[in-house]
Amino acid sequence: MTVLIMPRFSCLLLAAGLGFLPPNTARSQEDPHEDSFAASGFDTEHIFGFAEGSDIGPRGEREIESTNIASFGARGGYFNADTETALRYVITDELRLSAGALTDYFQIPDKQGFNNRNTITLSGATTEARWNLSNWRTAPFGMTLSINPDWRRNDPVFGRSSQNFAAGLGLLIDKEVIPGKFFAVLNLIYEPSFAWPGGHLDREQSFTIIAAGSYAFSQNILAGAEIRHENQVQDGNLGAHALYFGPNIFVRLTEDFTAKLAWAAQIPDAAAHHLDIANYQRHQVDLLLSYNF
Repeated sequence: MTVLIMPRFSCLLLAAGLGFLPPNTARSQEDPHEDSFAASGFDTEHIFGFAEGSDIGPRGEREIESTNIASFGARGGYFNADTETALRYVITDELRLSAGALTDYFQIPDKQGFNNRNTITLSGATTEARWNLSNWRTAPFGMTLSINPDWRRNDPVFGRSSQNFAAGLGLLIDKEVIPGKFFAVLNLIYEPSFAWPGGHLDREQSFTIIAAGSYAFSQNILAGAEIRHENQVQDGNLGAHALYFGPNIFVRLTEDFTAKLAWAAQIPDAAAHHLDIANYQRHQVDLLLSYNF
């Protein structure tokens, strides 16, 4: 039986993300949306860091999205930049479908068992379906189920030629804690993956928990912080785990164009009491650009 390891203070943040906080202050009877976050034109999907909110957009909305994640600081000087470029279309108010391409840049020095590699490659393809189960505007909290299969022709860690399949399953929960000002989010993500390096099958599972908050400083800028705990399971055993913490900022540049920048640094978790830079990167930076039309 796999046990998910989390430090005590991250559990407190998870409680905040679930909305175990005092209920929202009652809105004005005369103008219930006068100071509402919804009136600003934002949705909650991109206002956090590596976490994502439950909003999927209104029916008929189309979105081009570029997610760029740079990872560095692991043992041996390893560097990777992963880009996902996707087209998203909202079929109904509850369902959104997406399809996109995956690109990787690897800079791997020839030491500590790594093969020297400095290359950029079109790695594969990804699809996603999101089903909005609960809207935070009309319910106590928002909730969305995400199913995200992808295929890669290269190993996502070392860039070696290998057929890789993964199927991420995520539960995205958010809540408007302070009307028009502060949101909390909780992401629960499970991802099994399968690879065939050298003709033999490798199976791996990952479990990720993210809790975050974001505060609206204006109608165009939100900022906050998040904590994330990652776990890897191989052959039924917990192989590695890491804890990340860092800030994020969201900016609406125009009515239809937004950007998000998040940074996460690995910190010692309660189980290991040290960093794991053999299996995880020490730093990650996420730049997301989104255009709605």
